[in-house]
Amino acid sequence: MKVFEAVTAVMAEVGAVAKDGVNQHQKFRFRGIDAVVNAMSPAMRKHGLTVFPSKVEHRPGTMQLSGGKTATSPVVVVDYTFVGPEGDTFTSQVVAEAFDQGDKATAKAMSVALRTCLLQTFMLPTDDADPDEHTYERQTYAPAAQRPAAPAGDAAASSLGQYRHDPPNWAESLNNAKNSRDMLLDLLQKAQGMNAPEQVIDDIKAAGKALQERSAA
Repeated sequence: MKVFEAVTAVMAEVGAVAKDGVNQHQKFRFRGIDAVVNAMSPAMRKHGLTVFPSKVEHRPGTMQLSGGKTATSPVVVVDYTFVGPEGDTFTSQVVAEAFDQGDKATAKAMSVALRTCLLQTFMLPTDDADPDEHTYERQTYAPAAQRPAAPAGDAAASSLGQYRHDPPNWAESLNNAKNSRDMLLDLLQKAQGMNAPEQVIDDIKAAGKALQERSAA
């Protein structure tokens, strides 16, 4: 059996890998690295297929978090080599990043890389409903100079509603949005549309990465 035949056999046997992990804080489901590896390993052993990281490029980095804290934020570019039962191979390259305030950022990035490689190589579905089954349009925001000034005495809208005062309280808005991906995306779009300071935009992006990492952990 050639390596690509082994991959096809594993795909047929594994089928879908459901999102059985639950983020209790955000109330959404996800597929963690343990679920993917547990689903793939028996079929890969059965069909004589192995995988290993044959090349790793590590790009160290840091990011400034809200409140002045600094986190380690590496990016890894990993070549994963798949070996079939006859010894023939092919390579899949993935890029992953993660951040951590301790010493686990690189380990997290490698876990994300392996999960991404397996999901993409074996085209593992979730059997969930298509996320595009329901669509919506995101509101666009004109730059601050193009928007009319707020009427005198008009109270500011909520931190994630329509901004009527310039500049809004970005710190308060970010604090309200930090635990919701959609709210962070909306806030980022507003900040960019209103030409907010670069530090504000960087803080929103950092909060988004922090939420993504908490969701994947």
